[in-house]
Amino acid sequence: MLDAPHNPGRIFLPDHTFFELLPVLPGSFLMGSRNEDAYIDEKVVHRVEIGYSFHMAKFPVTQALWLSVTGKENRSYFKGLNRPVDSVSWYDAAVFCNRLSELCGMPPVYFSDKKYRKPYGKKGDEYFLRNESVVYINLQANGFRLPNEAEWEYAAWGGSGTGKILKPDANRHFNYSGVHTLDEAGWYAENSHRETKPVGLKLHNELGLHDMSGNVWEWCNDPWHNSYDGAPADGSPWNDPQGVYRVLRGGAWNYDPQGCRVSSRNYYRPAHRLSNVGFRLVLVSLPV
Repeated sequence: MLDAPHNPGRIFLPDHTFFELLPVLPGSFLMGSRNEDAYIDEKVVHRVEIGYSFHMAKFPVTQALWLSVTGKENRSYFKGLNRPVDSVSWYDAAVFCNRLSELCGMPPVYFSDKKYRKPYGKKGDEYFLRNESVVYINLQANGFRLPNEAEWEYAAWGGSGTGKILKPDANRHFNYSGVHTLDEAGWYAENSHRETKPVGLKLHNELGLHDMSGNVWEWCNDPWHNSYDGAPADGSPWNDPQGVYRVLRGGAWNYDPQGCRVSSRNYYRPAHRLSNVGFRLVLVSLPV
């Protein structure tokens, strides 16, 4: 359910735990990087047109929110209710999104069948962290989900704000999300003391999003491709639902600045549960 109208993006759960979603307006941007510090998998710079608004969580999912939604054990390596949940697989994140959608009276997005009849992770009335199997994503369902990779990068750059196409270098005045230096934006190998930190302690970007650079890597919907050749140009994920790896974005507490740049990319097997990996929520339309 929603908070009072003055804060339409604040979602309250039955136990009064809440989280915030921030709007991201339509627009175009140049995805990838030709900078000298860019990795080869970033260097096919291509224009992406996101023709729809969506909402992204202000913070990565915290351990408090994880416990509120799942009621399951907090397996995070670095314990703290206001720290990002870590040691969660891509499959775990999909189950979380489905359960959260149900709690908010919204349709699930992740399914075990092509016809979108069996919500992934649900058996009877209960949800289970299966950590395996084929998952089909129904992007037409307006439930909570992971960001598509293009959505993640667009939001991390701060969006266009006006819907206009960005100039070739307009989104390269900084490497990190909203700032010139990583120490201002995030937790990484040189300042993290080898652990995650509570969310929201560093500066946010132009959209108000925190922790987009560093702290934990964030799962995206997309299967991994080692080049942007043939990548969708409309903000959708790659049409390859059964890829071996899934994309992660944002860098983490144990990475150097190069790995925490907005355009930097990473991947793991979707069943991996690692202490430097968490996730962030996206919702296209707010519930009413």
